Amino acid sequence: MKNKKLSEYSIKGVSISPGLAMGRAYIYTDVLLRDHEFYTIKSSEKKEEFRRIEQALLDVTKDLALSAERIERELNSQIAGIFFSQAEILKDPELLKELKTELEVNLVNAEQIVKRVFRKWELRFRQIQNEIISCKADDIVDLSRRLIRALTGINVHTLERLPSGSIIIAKRLLPSDTVFLSRKSAKGIVTESGGPASHAALLTREIGIPAMGKVNGVLDLIHQGDFLLIDGAEGKLIVNPKEKTKKVFNSKLKSRSAEFRKNQKKSWGPAVCRNGTVVEVMANVSCRKDVEFSIENGADGIGLFRIENIYLSRKLPPSATELHDEIAKVIAPAQNKPVTVRLLDIGGDKKLTYLNSVGVDDSFLGRRGIRFLLEYPELLYTQFNALIRLSEKFNIKILVPMVTFWHEMKIVREIFEEIVQLTNCKRKILLGAMIETPAAALCVSDFLPYVDFFSIGTNDLTQYTMAAGRENHTVIDYFLDNHPAIFKLIDSTMKNAGQVPVSLCGELASEINMLNLIISIGIKSISVAPSFIPDIKEAIRSI
Repeated sequence: MKNKKLSEYSIKGVSISPGLAMGRAYIYTDVLLRDHEFYTIKSSEKKEEFRRIEQALLDVTKDLALSAERIERELNSQIAGIFFSQAEILKDPELLKELKTELEVNLVNAEQIVKRVFRKWELRFRQIQNEIISCKADDIVDLSRRLIRALTGINVHTLERLPSGSIIIAKRLLPSDTVFLSRKSAKGIVTESGGPASHAALLTREIGIPAMGKVNGVLDLIHQGDFLLIDGAEGKLIVNPKEKTKKVFNSKLKSRSAEFRKNQKKSWGPAVCRNGTVVEVMANVSCRKDVEFSIENGADGIGLFRIENIYLSRKLPPSATELHDEIAKVIAPAQNKPVTVRLLDIGGDKKLTYLNSVGVDDSFLGRRGIRFLLEYPELLYTQFNALIRLSEKFNIKILVPMVTFWHEMKIVREIFEEIVQLTNCKRKILLGAMIETPAAALCVSDFLPYVDFFSIGTNDLTQYTMAAGRENHTVIDYFLDNHPAIFKLIDSTMKNAGQVPVSLCGELASEINMLNLIISIGIKSISVAPSFIPDIKEAIRSI
């Protein structure tokens, strides 16, 4: 058992999202890592406990069948086949026999039986020296999670029911976790892994929640219900503070809030440098609350709308109509402003539960963004159809993620134009490419025939240029988005883009001490987290 410290102590980490917050610690762990209830059963109770296991198997099998049918309709039969094969694993008589034997021998509850047997099966598959067979271990882990949820009655994500005023303590948060956060319930975040450029960090900043990372052994250092003070900008956490410490911190909190409100009042006006240069300050958003917050903070438009949240928060992929309706609902507050929608960008740390076993590489150097969409063009058709319909009411631009070669944009352009003709769309919808790889940055001129605009994504551009994974906190010192190499690539992009507009998004755009250099290169449109807009606009006015 942990030794609980009641006296004040501080913990240092790295800054992920700036801001000050105070609240109670909420320990968050993966469903398979949690200590589920453990209890022994009598021999006479074996029948009832096994009935629970059989019912869970039946429920999960039905759910897999529904998933397969929907995915076959929205994507293709190859992906749907994954769910059919998972259902077959659950029907394996050897699995049922092993579950029954484990129950009869150990006489413990169903949750423990499932965890033990599926862990054994996972290890067996991982030990097989055959890549295709050993990959089945991921299916086993996924099935184990589904069964545990069915047995424990978990139908919603834990963070959906986060107590108000909580500071989340976790080993790691993925985008599929952060999608359930809100400013109202989550006051701050402290994690063991994940750097300032991780996707979870970006989503956290968009929401405006202070966060810090790189706190080794965080689950041992902090206990459920501890009172915490977090300074996201400094990456500092104070646990169980004294009253005097609370008062000083609260004073800082009030002072910062007053400064922000002052800048917010002026944020409705344009950001104009002292020499007259006008810079568009757009917002990066992922949900309706982000859009509302960005408009409230004076955003000139939406420079990057990530649609992954719509996919991450669902058990099945949306149809074109569902996607249209969901996006329309999210961006409604920005109806009179330009909105750039990025096509679905999965891979790396962004995994969809219904595509877990498709073979989307864990590595950021794998099949990400447009690479994945071109392999499964049904996803492209769904998104294009939804966005073309949206353009009837909104000023929509479409952005293609993770482009490397010009011919990728050529194929995407051809598919897009084909759907435009089929839908008889008469409006001009701009199609752009994200410059996130050095290859794309150095060959921008090759893309000119196929694009209407460019958006430089500095987070991925940095990780691919500096060979430092954005999720890997052990190489944070190498992840330098203000390194001269990054600025040379931005400058090269600007010089070779001709008359095609170029904008900048990514964390570099929100670094106030870098704004002068960014604007001097020629960038006149940046996109940042909504919470940064008032301060960024004020900083531009002083340049």
